[in-house]
Amino acid sequence: MDMNIKVLDCTLRDGGYINNWNFKDEHIEKILLALIKAKIDVIEVGYLNDKGLEHNSTLIKNTYKIDSIIRKLNIGEDIYKVAMINYGDFSLQQLPTSDKCLLDGIRLAFHKDKFDEAIEYAKEIQNLGYGVFFQPMVTKKYSDAEFLKAIEKANKLKPEAFYIVDSFGSMNLQEFKKY
Repeated sequence: MDMNIKVLDCTLRDGGYINNWNFKDEHIEKILLALIKAKIDVIEVGYLNDKGLEHNSTLIKNTYKIDSIIRKLNIGEDIYKVAMINYGDFSLQQLPTSDKCLLDGIRLAFHKDKFDEAIEYAKEIQNLGYGVFFQPMVTKKYSDAEFLKAIEKANKLKPEAFYIVDSFGSMNLQEFKKY
């Protein structure tokens, strides 16, 4: 079996849980330059959210800031550029079609009770031309049968990736191996 492993870095989004997404613009650029130099395959540039800011934050209300950073740093096509959307926190009316944006994909996170709604939301994202990274949160909340059914439904989307998520560090190695 040939495995193709890609490394995704989410420092600019996940790190925001520690500093309330307060990254100075020059720090965002320095982090991105380091990730480019490290040859990271997929870079999560920020977190799209209707309450986002224009400057000094990776909680971003539209893709214009992301596009300007990508242009300024000349991030090439060899790096897949994504933004995170937490289902329910961002109106897709704010997301331009992919031909008008420099993002390649969207990492869509959602909770179990929103799974079917997230499938429809992911289809809308794909219809805008983006790749979808499908991330059901807190994998441990799914029974084995529910998780298999979730994978079946997600596979119909043909996502770029499907995540097993160790939310809050609650999964042990044996549980991870099972998934």
